[in-house]
Amino acid sequence: MVGYTGGPVQVSIKGWGGGTESSLMRFLDNKTGRSVNIKSVNYRGDIMYVLVPSMDIAQELLKLSGIRFAGGKLIFQLKIPQVRFGADSTGRDMQGSSSTSESANIKDRLINLLQTRADMQGSSLDLSSLAQDNIIRSIGADPLRDGKIFKAILVIAEQIYPGLVTISFADNGLRSLRSIVDLGAHFPGLRNLSLMNNMISDFRELDCLSSAGSTAPLSQLAELILLGNPAREAELAQPGGGVSYVDKVHQRFPTVSMLDMNPVTPRAQPGLLAEVHGDGDAIKQLPFSTEQSFVENQGIGDMANTFLAGFFGLYDGNRSGLANIYDQEAQFSLMVDTSPPTNAFAQPKAQSQKHVDLSVYIRISRNLARVKSHIKRSSALTVGRDAIIQTISQLPATQHPVQDAQRFSFDAWQANVPGAQGVPLTVAILVIHGEFTELPSQNTISFDRVFALAPAQPGSAAASVGSPCVIVNDQLTLRRYNGFHSWLAMPADPPAAASGGLSPEQQEMARALQEQTGLNAEWTLKCLENYGWNYQLALSEFPQIRGTLPREAFQ
Repeated sequence: MVGYTGGPVQVSIKGWGGGTESSLMRFLDNKTGRSVNIKSVNYRGDIMYVLVPSMDIAQELLKLSGIRFAGGKLIFQLKIPQVRFGADSTGRDMQGSSSTSESANIKDRLINLLQTRADMQGSSLDLSSLAQDNIIRSIGADPLRDGKIFKAILVIAEQIYPGLVTISFADNGLRSLRSIVDLGAHFPGLRNLSLMNNMISDFRELDCLSSAGSTAPLSQLAELILLGNPAREAELAQPGGGVSYVDKVHQRFPTVSMLDMNPVTPRAQPGLLAEVHGDGDAIKQLPFSTEQSFVENQGIGDMANTFLAGFFGLYDGNRSGLANIYDQEAQFSLMVDTSPPTNAFAQPKAQSQKHVDLSVYIRISRNLARVKSHIKRSSALTVGRDAIIQTISQLPATQHPVQDAQRFSFDAWQANVPGAQGVPLTVAILVIHGEFTELPSQNTISFDRVFALAPAQPGSAAASVGSPCVIVNDQLTLRRYNGFHSWLAMPADPPAAASGGLSPEQQEMARALQEQTGLNAEWTLKCLENYGWNYQLALSEFPQIRGTLPREAFQ
């Protein structure tokens, strides 16, 4: 097969959305009669990309195209693009040969290059100083003059390392980014990008990687390094250049929370897009769905949007950077609830049944002996910004799934509280219920967090990093995983109750779910209602709750 030189093969899968990743893998193992042995999984929209060990397995998957799975029809396609390098007017490549074997030889060398520059996990790739690389020199390529070498590298990198989240193009003398314009198409989940020490003299060069000029922008980008580029240095030399520099970056990459290795407050969370109405005006949205939540007014909502986007980005990625947004006299309290999960839908989940060691949190708490009934709780109070940063830096690393809005409930309102010398202080109260993954244990832990926020004063540390407020009180409660079903939005007036029937869309969802699960009509409706008439969620969660349902729930 032209373009294939052995080794792992990437296959795209369409039509799997009615099931889960794990159920699909079991299905493929069963249908092929062998372990497919997926090496990595990546997503672009509703298409799943899997890396299989060999062409033989890829061909077996291709034979399954058209098979029914979870209410849909699976379509498999090979992803082996043919790579061409810098062809001249005669059709000859860089080596002066148009032979397939020569192209394959070049591809082998580029694979060699990538293997020497990627980390062990295949999540980070260093493509800096390519012109000085011996492998690039052996090909006869000049990255400064022939951008096709970057295009070829990205094509191959996607095949070998589809899970890349960090790439460096530092020290390549790049004046234009057109040679890496497809970066977002190859790696839509890219979070960290270094363009340090290049020759970028105009911020508009960044447009081809952003929504301003790309159909596949870097919408997940959290860190960007532009140190050593003329455009950055010229902007910072202007009066007020620090603010305008950050603004120009955020105009293109609103999710960036770390710029040139310094924390900044992002304008949006990765994975969340502004809703565009018919008049073309972009409306800001909160980081979490408010369908089951309460926000007092638009002003509070806008403030909460900016604050929470910055807070969770820094809490997961750089907690020391939070020092700028805690008040000097702020208070932080931590409570640990070790009682068993109470939510009926969460109880059968693996996250709830797994033993989770909360001792690291309890040790940080000061009152270890507090016991009420069968519920053990430990709480601690820390006062002062420096002490708070020291305390939260001792807590395990985390990853909050902020891209999945249904896993959080959010409320925000304004209140007056006693301030210094008895003068009332107007604050915003933010209450968040959600979950996070503890690293590296991969434990899922539920939490409640209550913030009291005061306006950031002009010239303050918080204002200098773009935060609209400072934290005066932060109360964190942790517990074993208790799910998120208790706050899922339910229809205010379900058609079944209001008119004695279901809408056509709901009838189709009920028919499909009943066919897939074997539930009777009554329990099919109960299942859909419990999951807010979210068909895919109900179907993916069904294997977890099946064992808890009574026999009469089934046909």
